[in-house]
Amino acid sequence: MLASACLSRSRAIGISATGSIVAPGFGAVWAVVLATLAGCSGGPPSTLVRPSSEQDPKLAAVEFGLVALGDVAWDGFTMPVVAGDASAIAVQVDSVPDWPTRLGTTDAPKRNSGTVALHAVEPGGLRAPRTLGPDLFLGRCWIDGAGGGALIEEPQPGGARRLGVMSPFDGSVQWLLDDGATNAGAWVTGHGDRIVVTWCRRAPGTWSWSVEQAPFERGHEGWLPCADGAGPSIAPVDGVEWSGANLIDGVLTAIQVRDGVLRAAAFDASPARSEPAPLQTAVLSMRGTREMAWQCVNALGPTCTSGSTSLLYHPRFSRMATWDPRTDEAPTLLPEGTTGMVRCEHHCLWTSSDRVWACSGPTPDPARRVLVAEGTWILLHAQGTTALLARPNGRSLRIYRLTFAPPRSA
Repeated sequence: MLASACLSRSRAIGISATGSIVAPGFGAVWAVVLATLAGCSGGPPSTLVRPSSEQDPKLAAVEFGLVALGDVAWDGFTMPVVAGDASAIAVQVDSVPDWPTRLGTTDAPKRNSGTVALHAVEPGGLRAPRTLGPDLFLGRCWIDGAGGGALIEEPQPGGARRLGVMSPFDGSVQWLLDDGATNAGAWVTGHGDRIVVTWCRRAPGTWSWSVEQAPFERGHEGWLPCADGAGPSIAPVDGVEWSGANLIDGVLTAIQVRDGVLRAAAFDASPARSEPAPLQTAVLSMRGTREMAWQCVNALGPTCTSGSTSLLYHPRFSRMATWDPRTDEAPTLLPEGTTGMVRCEHHCLWTSSDRVWACSGPTPDPARRVLVAEGTWILLHAQGTTALLARPNGRSLRIYRLTFAPPRSA
């Protein structure tokens, strides 16, 4: 996924009636948010779906079970983040409706910018939340394993922003990046005792952004910077803005805004290289801004990758797309109106603005799709034959567990 959905600065960024930031003309992904703010129903407590063999023969022997786990407060804007084993979920409870503060493009960020809630996910439902703030933005991913948790960002007076990991057990935070710079939009790759953090950085007193990589190792007192193994960085260049950096299988991808053009850019950024080697660029919009770049990435839910394949939102066509910059000159568009996608074992699950669909195989196929649920849904996580989804209802989300299993009568 581009780290792994777009407006000129001269165009207005509106504020909804509930205080959320709304980018005019944004497209299908934020149809989810707009429908939410209009007041979707919370959805049923549980339901079962049995596909017919005419829809997808490979799914004819599968029963989809959808069970509600509970409701959580939500800012109506930020995508929740789920632990890899689905044992916890982090949700942005509220956030300041101010793009410069959110994007780190101001040296005077708004105070009380946001609070984050951590919910343990148990077989019978959600545990009461642990809420922390008042100046926290939820990041884009979760570090799994001991010492892990949700990535968070904390805007500070003077424009600096530090980045850390919040423990799901006690809410304590270990700050990974706290150097007086504006550190934003981080993504983490790796497992076990070693991770690599990829992020965008704005040095104090400057307005140009770089893309950085830094490895960390888990020690007795938490995560410690490694002395070696950092991949090459993309140096700041006047007039070039970077957002949503991500590292997948040695390929560094990021969203670039240059001369008003929005592009997805990919580089070979293996640690052996002294500087990133360009692989591919793909134009996403001729009227790009940093706000649009942020939405291309942050409007997505879970990572959906295979090797170096990324999932991104294509603003020109108002739908999701996949992109393998090693082989594809341009992103491959998913079915019209696709707002999210996850892979569950041998199946694919995806959403439009008012449906949840499934099919066998790795990518959405409208010719063989099976209707799982109606209404506005957000895909949060998938592991094996289980997925977590959310049903928006104003400023809250109802969390559901979706299971794939043989019919009970089989």
